[in-house]
Amino acid sequence: MPSYDFLNTKTNEIEEHKMSHTVLDAFKEENPHLQQHFVAKNLPVFSDANRMSVPGTMKADSTFEKYVINRIKEQVPGNTLKAGHKTKMNREW
Repeated sequence: MPSYDFLNTKTNEIEEHKMSHTVLDAFKEENPHLQQHFVAKNLPVFSDANRMSVPGTMKADSTFEKYVINRIKEQVPGNTLKAGHKTKMNREW
């Protein structure tokens, strides 16, 4: 059963409650003093190699460099990617 973190606005403490997703909305309505609080442990990980690869190959898709990395370099101010950054693909080693 999933657990959800809530900030108790009366005590300013984080509380963890386990419940089914189907009762989450009702729980929020019954407890207006609790605000859902998101912490890093509950967020999905997007750096997993399986999710960023061509299915079954464990290799990055060539369009990833072209459309994602290059857009980050161009559009995200203060990004940490160097101008010469190149995502190494297994076929390029």
